Amino acid sequence: MKNQIIKGTFILSAAGILTRMIGFYYRIFLSNTIGATGIGLYQMIFPMYGLCISFAVTGIQMAISKYVAAGYARKDYRGILQILKAGLSISLYLSIFISFVLSLFSGFIAGEIIGDVRCQHLLKLAAYAIPCCAIHGCIIGYFLGKSQTVIPAAAQLFEQISRVGVVYIIALLTAKEGEYLSPNAAMAGLFVGELVSTLICLCALGREVYSIKGLLKNIDSSDTASHKKSDIITETNYHKKILLLSYPITLSRVITSIIMSFEAVLILYCLKKYGLGHEESIRIYGVLTGMAMPFIFFPSTITGAISAMILPSVSESESAGDYVKIAKTTTTVVKYCFSIGIFFATLFYIYGYGIGTTLFHNTDAGTFISILSWLCPFMYLGSTLSSILNGLGHTKITFGVNLSVAFSKVAFIWLLIPVYGIKGYLWGLLISEILSAFLLLFFVKKYTHFKYDIRDCIVLPCFTTVLCVLPSIAVHYLLNSYFSAPLFALCASICLAAGLFGFMLLKPNIT
Repeated sequence: MKNQIIKGTFILSAAGILTRMIGFYYRIFLSNTIGATGIGLYQMIFPMYGLCISFAVTGIQMAISKYVAAGYARKDYRGILQILKAGLSISLYLSIFISFVLSLFSGFIAGEIIGDVRCQHLLKLAAYAIPCCAIHGCIIGYFLGKSQTVIPAAAQLFEQISRVGVVYIIALLTAKEGEYLSPNAAMAGLFVGELVSTLICLCALGREVYSIKGLLKNIDSSDTASHKKSDIITETNYHKKILLLSYPITLSRVITSIIMSFEAVLILYCLKKYGLGHEESIRIYGVLTGMAMPFIFFPSTITGAISAMILPSVSESESAGDYVKIAKTTTTVVKYCFSIGIFFATLFYIYGYGIGTTLFHNTDAGTFISILSWLCPFMYLGSTLSSILNGLGHTKITFGVNLSVAFSKVAFIWLLIPVYGIKGYLWGLLISEILSAFLLLFFVKKYTHFKYDIRDCIVLPCFTTVLCVLPSIAVHYLLNSYFSAPLFALCASICLAAGLFGFMLLKPNIT
């Protein structure tokens, strides 16, 4: 199982890093194609889009992953098919209904909730992508439960390539010199990317179902006959199992997404109270969410891959009653996630301003990246701890933690932005993430009894970070002194630090 986690994490991380690198190019391309205001409008619809996805698929995907892992541990192939069928049917029906409602009320949502009628067409385009998200989300949940990551990685990668390719073609065919494209082009790319990902997942699932049915044919006819009646009796129970496990996760994500949608509106309102105009408020929001935040989330590709693999692993170990393995796995995961967080917090703090000014030619983006760097240790650790609790079936705890943190963010927006501007939001975000990480750490410690100490989680990661970052600072200084190529100096320095850290992270007894 340990090798499966490492292999799966590596595949998902590699695909995620490549996807994020393409995404960085995409963000830079968008900033020059649709402008900061266009990015702001594009980002403003994502909390609502995320709300719809959360309601339709997020909790169901995790439930499928957990039950498929347990099913393969028991070799219950018939149950696996039933779980997959139940999850897909629930998610698909929900997504179609939500897509219809979003499209029907797009004008009201844009004007009255988001606060900008220009978002109406963006919401309508987003509605078409929701059923695709539901289908490939459930299928990815199945493959992650089986600890197979090639299909999720391929779907993720080709989704991003398709998205960028479509927007690039639209820009090539329709862009006029000196004019920005409509954000509708970005939404068209989003839909095509989701569609391509869905087609890849459906092809892979067809082969999987054929393989499982072949295994079931090997069961003798009398055993098959005895299963038919029980399958009819328990088919409804599979739907109940999916719903009972998924509803706290879904409810948590839905409420969080609602609050995030409210956050977007509240941030704009509070920025106006601070003294900024409407267009300037949208521009600042676009820089924060469309330029700065993607860099902060970049390393979460690795910790997100760990989270995706740890949930089915914990579920399988719990099914087997092996709580010693759960404790050991949790100890290792906490150690590595916190190490990754400390390293990237330091890296973004040092190079954040240079990233914003060199890549986006925007000083605000550089300032935001430097301030947001302190989120890294707590944000990366928190997502993994949530997966461990969900894998153990404690979804109500993650719901409670996420809800309390979401409300704390709203409070900080309301209290700090009118006084300190957007920096007040960044400080509030940091406090909220620290609160979330420590609450989750408390509950994971309670239910897994894993061991950790200051030396492994803080002292050694800090020492390792210093050893990796100092040479990169020297290289950055030398390259800037002798060459007039700031982008090359920045990339070379960051790659050197990241390469050294990756080498030392994989070496035993160093972190």
